[in-house]
Amino acid sequence: MDQLIVNEVTYWLPKSDSEVITLVNEAHKNKEVICLRGSAHSFPIIGDLEQQGKDGRKYKFVMLSKMNAVNINKKKSTVTVQAGCKLGLDPFDPTGTSTTENSLCYQLDQAGLGLPDLGGIIHQSVGGFLATGSSGGTTEFSFADLLLSIDIVHFGKNGAEKFTYNRPKKNDGLDPFFGVGISLGLMGVITSVTLKCSPQFYITGQEAISYVQDSEVDLFGNGGVGSVGAEEYFKKTQYTRLMWWPQENVEKLVVWKAKQTTKKKAEAYAAKAYKKAGVKKHSPLKPYHEVPWLLDSPTPMTAAADLLFTAMGRWPDWLLDTLGDTLEYRATKKYIETLFYPTILPRLLDLVVQIDDPAKGPQKFADTWWQGLPMDNQVSDKLFPVHFTELWIPIEKCKEVFNALRKFYKKSNQDTRTFSCEVYAGAASDFWMSPSYKTDVIRIDVFWFANNIGDPRDYYKLFWKLLAPFKYRPHWGKYLPEGDSKQGVSYLKKRYPNWKKWMALRDKMDPDQVFVNDYWRGHLGIPTKS
Repeated sequence: MDQLIVNEVTYWLPKSDSEVITLVNEAHKNKEVICLRGSAHSFPIIGDLEQQGKDGRKYKFVMLSKMNAVNINKKKSTVTVQAGCKLGLDPFDPTGTSTTENSLCYQLDQAGLGLPDLGGIIHQSVGGFLATGSSGGTTEFSFADLLLSIDIVHFGKNGAEKFTYNRPKKNDGLDPFFGVGISLGLMGVITSVTLKCSPQFYITGQEAISYVQDSEVDLFGNGGVGSVGAEEYFKKTQYTRLMWWPQENVEKLVVWKAKQTTKKKAEAYAAKAYKKAGVKKHSPLKPYHEVPWLLDSPTPMTAAADLLFTAMGRWPDWLLDTLGDTLEYRATKKYIETLFYPTILPRLLDLVVQIDDPAKGPQKFADTWWQGLPMDNQVSDKLFPVHFTELWIPIEKCKEVFNALRKFYKKSNQDTRTFSCEVYAGAASDFWMSPSYKTDVIRIDVFWFANNIGDPRDYYKLFWKLLAPFKYRPHWGKYLPEGDSKQGVSYLKKRYPNWKKWMALRDKMDPDQVFVNDYWRGHLGIPTKS
């Protein structure tokens, strides 16, 4: 079986279900722990990828990149796809396997099919996206609702075997299918899934940048002229994402929204937008640009943004290096600290997030479903690295949540840091461990620019505590509160009605904890087997 060394860690690269079964049986025999790696879009959950757990068992790292087959049934509008297949191109796939052409979205589009729910990027593996309960910005569609069956290797009477879990025709909420759907890699190795697809579609939309008080979205329930309350907006807008810049003297809102349409209408929409902009020669569609493009690429401006945010996030250090620890330095530092958040930072952020020119209006865009819905796909995770904690809260709490955040931000400018707060919506799910179990949600993404000074977890603790009264459930693939904290295991157990049922199913599928590493043991409170 193929192996690959990445950052001094050996990964096994199975090519088939039988090879996965062999790996799992060997791990069981050798008292090892199977750790699955997808695209690594989220931070590495095994910390520094240690080689063994606290119980002395070695970790066996596995990537399914070579299990990426796609089998489309156009007649039934279904697709069976192996779990290692990427939704789109993964530019950082260490195996070099991922291409646009072998991605799931591209192949579906070529077959005249689509997926009505995608996240802000499509680098992820199908298995990783599913197992962590990921979602796009819509209350109308859910990736989990597309799932018809799951093939997963776990333990049975004869050791490791492949089992298939099918969506039940009648949903009483008790079928194991709804437990296995979001497994966190703790029940076995998902090897393939079957999805129900939609017909191919296009999207049209716009991104408007305004001051918060002038936005079409009324975050705080003030009843502004021409605005709509946040809860109503999220429920009525087919696809949307907000970027809230809450800093003093900034207070801007970037509203991205889109809806499904036909190819003909998308091209007509694009032509009209190009005409208004005075562009005579143009392509049939008009892609969204998250950052201004130079030399037909987003890379130059992304690199410039990285330099700017790095300077803002680390300025005390580089100022100290420049001036030295002298009386002059201390006086200068104190003076800049007084001016930085209320005066300097707003001027710097004006370079990044510019209010729409009234003459030009919002940015209009029209694109294919798979290239348009993942609006963040063009910005490099490596060139502009960002960490997240993402908190899913019942959508009816919109007004209270935004007011609590605004009050919190006003207490101390430093608590806003230099970045924005991202807000999505999400559709209710029947999967037991979905953060949107049985309720539509708003999702508060607290950003941390990776080049900032400090530990993002110290920053996130402020928000985990602040928003706990709203009974959030955190995204499993992002930063989580420590298991022994007030928002850890004891808190999570109360948020998931089927917690005990899911744990019992997990124990049944993996009785000897071949899939339990220290990270999940700590965050979920899984007891050690004696």
